[in-house]
Parts: sequence; structure tokens; C-alpha cells
Amino acid sequence: MKLYYANSTLAEAQVVVLGVPYDRTSSFIPGSRFGPQYIRQCANNIEDYSPYQDRALGDLAICDLGDIQFSGDDWLAQIEKEVSNIYDGRRRLIFLGGEHTITPTIVRAIHEKTGEFTLVQFDAHCDLRDEYLGEKDCHATAMSRSIDVLGIDRVYQFGIRSGTREEFQSGKNFFKYQAFEPLSKVIDRIQDPVYITIDLDVLDPGVMPAVSTPEPGGISYRELIDSLILFKDKQVIGADMVEYNPIAAPPYASGSTAAEVLRELILVMTH
Repeated sequence: MKLYYANSTLAEAQVVVLGVPYDRTSSFIPGSRFGPQYIRQCANNIEDYSPYQDRALGDLAICDLGDIQFSGDDWLAQIEKEVSNIYDGRRRLIFLGGEHTITPTIVRAIHEKTGEFTLVQFDAHCDLRDEYLGEKDCHATAMSRSIDVLGIDRVYQFGIRSGTREEFQSGKNFFKYQAFEPLSKVIDRIQDPVYITIDLDVLDPGVMPAVSTPEPGGISYRELIDSLILFKDKQVIGADMVEYNPIAAPPYASGSTAAEVLRELILVMTH
């Protein structure tokens, strides 16, 4: 199944969507590997027109490449290779996870091609551990591995409300609990180009219950959308949306929420 509004070939696309169904290191509720296919299914429930931005997806050239078909043992290396093959600096890329482990591999691939950029994270969790349950590359270390590539000055974190004491002390551009208010104060100092990573558990579990590691006290859907719209004048070169887990809770309301976030993200990136 492809996104119903995907109407373009890769060669002609403004935006390319690729599913990355990886959840090997999930530590609480596995199943986010099914996220990409459910987001596509639930997209059928939403309009292509955004009342928030007064624009429609049908006006854009969008290519849906489907999901990565994993083979062999080194899946992270395969993700990095596939991203490198499609990133050319002209198209905007959006990746549908899967768990947050996919982000550093994408960051490495784009960094090899484009050099320095800024990573903006929306998330409930710090993801700043150096290792977790014996894993250096996992959902709980995603920002640490990204900082290894970009440096801590190039990483901004919003909506954070869970982590160890050490993680909370080690963050730099680090904003707890909220997204829109702190982001609106620092948006002008966030350097282009920008890559956005959205862990959907940044949303409150009452809004988005179908995630792999739900965390109470999250932001609202409207706060997330308003936060994304702040990037309309930025050069957003890529983004991912991770940790939607359609087997963690009834999938369709959460899947429709994820599909609408995807719509708004595509429109922001092509403003």
C-alpha cells in the first residue's frame, strides 16, 4: 500500500517518503515495525488539505517508495546505504519508523552528503544514554549517537519529560515539558539546514496512546502542529516520524493522528 496522495516518480518528486520498519531494540512494547503500513492505511481517513496551513498535498509532487526490505544481519548499515542512495539535496526526505534507532543512521547518511545541519527532536524521552541494555545503538541512545555526528550544539530537544538524572543534566539545547513556547523563543537561532525527528510519544498518551513507550504529561496535537509550522521559513531537508506502534493500543485513531502529522510535516517542508 502507498500513500493515496503519492503521485510522482522518484525522479520528479519534491518529497520522498520511505518506510523504515525497524524495531529490533524495542524495550517495552515491540511492534513499531508495523507503523509505516498503518500510517499509509490511516492516511485514507484524512484529507490532503490542511486547514492549519491552507495548502493541500495534491499540489505537490510526492513519491512513496514503500518500505525498506531488510536482508542480511546489519540492518542499520542497510538503512544508511538506502538513505545515501536517495538523498541528493534537492528532494525533501521523510522516513516513517519504526523505532527511534533509525534516526542516527539517517543523520550519518545525510551528513556525509551535505555536511553540517541542525537536528530538532520532539520527544518524551531524552534518548541521551550512551548505552542501554547492552546496546550502543538503540532507541534510548538515538540522540547520543546523533550528537556523535553533529555535535551537541547542533541538537535541540523539545517536550522532554523522561530520562535519568544524568541525561537531564547532559542536555544543552534542552527544553522540558513544552514545545511551542520554548521553540518560538529560539527558532531564529536554529541554523539551517534542519532535520526534524518526531517521536510520537511527545504527544500525551490521551492523544496518542499507540506508541511503544507511552509517557504521561505530553503535549497536545495542536501544540505539535503549531511547533512544526514555526519551521515554514527554515530549510528543512529531511524528517522522520517514529515510535507509532499499532499493536500497543487500538491503532486507527492514533494512526490517523500520525497521518495528519505527516501531512503537516510535508507541507511545512515544502513551504
